[in-house]
Amino acid sequence: MTAARKGMILRAQQGLLSGASSLRQTVLSLHFWWLMGLIFLLCSLLLATGLLVWVQAEQASLRDDSEVELERIVNQQETALFNIFLSFEQQLLIAANTEDIRDFGGDRDAAARHLEVIESQLPNLFQARILSPDGAELVRVDRMGNTIKRITQSDLQDKSRRYYFERASEIMANEIYISPLDLNIENGVIELPWRPTVRLVTQIQGRNGDKAGYLVFNIDVSSILSRFGRFSGRNIDVSLVNDDGYWLAGRPNDQLWGFMTGSNRGLATDAPDLWAKIKQDTRDDFLEFKNQLYAVRHLSLSGIVAGGSLVNRRVEDNSLLILGSTKVPNRIFDPEARDFIFIAIWVLLSGMLSWIFAYHVVKRQQARVIQKRVDGQLLEIQRMASLGRIVAGVAHELRTPIGNALTTVSALSEDLDDLVADFKSSEMKRSTLDRYLADLKDGCHIVQSNIERAVALIGHFKRTAIDQSTQTRRKFELGPVLNSLLETLRPEFRKTSIIVKKDCPVGLMMESYPSAIDQVILNLLQNARIHAFSGRKSGTVSIRAFRLSADTICIEVADDGIGIAEEFRERIFEPFWSTKWNSGGSGLGLGVAANVVNRVLMGEITVNSVLGEGTTFRIVIPVTAPRATVKTDVQYTD
Repeated sequence: MTAARKGMILRAQQGLLSGASSLRQTVLSLHFWWLMGLIFLLCSLLLATGLLVWVQAEQASLRDDSEVELERIVNQQETALFNIFLSFEQQLLIAANTEDIRDFGGDRDAAARHLEVIESQLPNLFQARILSPDGAELVRVDRMGNTIKRITQSDLQDKSRRYYFERASEIMANEIYISPLDLNIENGVIELPWRPTVRLVTQIQGRNGDKAGYLVFNIDVSSILSRFGRFSGRNIDVSLVNDDGYWLAGRPNDQLWGFMTGSNRGLATDAPDLWAKIKQDTRDDFLEFKNQLYAVRHLSLSGIVAGGSLVNRRVEDNSLLILGSTKVPNRIFDPEARDFIFIAIWVLLSGMLSWIFAYHVVKRQQARVIQKRVDGQLLEIQRMASLGRIVAGVAHELRTPIGNALTTVSALSEDLDDLVADFKSSEMKRSTLDRYLADLKDGCHIVQSNIERAVALIGHFKRTAIDQSTQTRRKFELGPVLNSLLETLRPEFRKTSIIVKKDCPVGLMMESYPSAIDQVILNLLQNARIHAFSGRKSGTVSIRAFRLSADTICIEVADDGIGIAEEFRERIFEPFWSTKWNSGGSGLGLGVAANVVNRVLMGEITVNSVLGEGTTFRIVIPVTAPRATVKTDVQYTD
């Protein structure tokens, strides 16, 4: 490669790099950020989809956990209610049938002592009484703190108008009446502090089997009701409600016992829709209402106050309801700190990945743009270099016919001067005139022959030069294009002992880019001239064209030269790679040829080479070429 050509390529590359820098600035400010934003949006949509699926799964899991925890706490409260009434029925019936209690009319002190023993054994029993058949207290033992005290005769009260006595007066022997859960009343006033109470009543039979009175146990349930309320560590509320929807436990004091305090506050008044829903479905189950999850447990007071044997019961208002509630977990509207950390990390990673991906995409786009421009520049440089070599060869070849014509014209001019001189001397003979005329005729024939040869050579050059300098898609016959190219190159190959042969059938029509075909064949022939016969004095290069199928044509350029080493075969089409930089090789010929075949002619080029036997380049191109993807049109006009 000459210094001028290297300088041309260097200037082209520098110009391209400068243009690429300007293009990069433009792309980075517009396309880069647009692409990065698009990728980030896709990552965000992926995040939102993943988060939605994950949140739904976690919310379902949290709901299951909430149900399990809610059920566990409700079960604890239910078990505690059962435990507090454990064995009270048996103790009541046993006590009612003891001698001391049945003979209370004759010995009230013995009956009182017996009740004191029972009360000392049952911590939740805070009051044991014997009522007369008409409802007056005859014997009464109260628990005051840790002390069990018998109430004096003067402090005994008349309970004949209390509802539980009125209901209990209807029971038969060995039956038990269980009162509703309410507050204990002393002397017509609710006892303070409140003492939630359940009363168990049974008959006392005298010796003759008659009704002697009633044995009444007052059971204090305040300790267990105090356990209802909010379980702050688990964000769970557990309340106790009676059958009429009044709060009994688990709520502020101003909302409790509304049917006794006159406030009338209760679940039925505070949340009527929820109460109606609970009353509709009497099953023990979970329900969701206004973003709250509820566990409902219906209890029968007769079932809670259970004895060890079959007991006949008359129960007054015996239904209780344990209502556990917790907020329905909503991971979307109630995010946790870890959610924000996760989103922040995802956004950071998405931003970084979007930046990296967009950067590499834009860089690749820039590289493709630059590569296209470099390809165009290389095609132009190689075409101009080829034209330069063709011009040099044609100019050298034109010297012979033009020189011959000039010499002949000079000789004819001298003969014409001699003819004029002889004619003026009047000594010209017929034979002399005939000789001059014959010489003039021969000279004109020689001049005409050489000029025709020059004109033909110029015609071939012009046709090849036009094809080389334009990238126009047109219909043409392949044979004449190859003939013109070979005629143009004949002077260059005549200097060597390399023979160029052509085999192309007549009428092989194409609609393609003749300049591109010229470019490829020219580069392959130049490559063969420079590389194929190194160390040899002669050789043959053959060009064979034939129709491969209805839509494709194959052109083979084969030589019987030294072949290509196997380690070089994968690199021969790389631009600027050559084994003979100092012997006429530019490293562009095969690279440009491959580029033109692939991107202009839309075909394929392959190579098959055997060391010592030769190399064959096989080009398969469509008969009708698509529009070229590399714009290298440079129009030259006369």
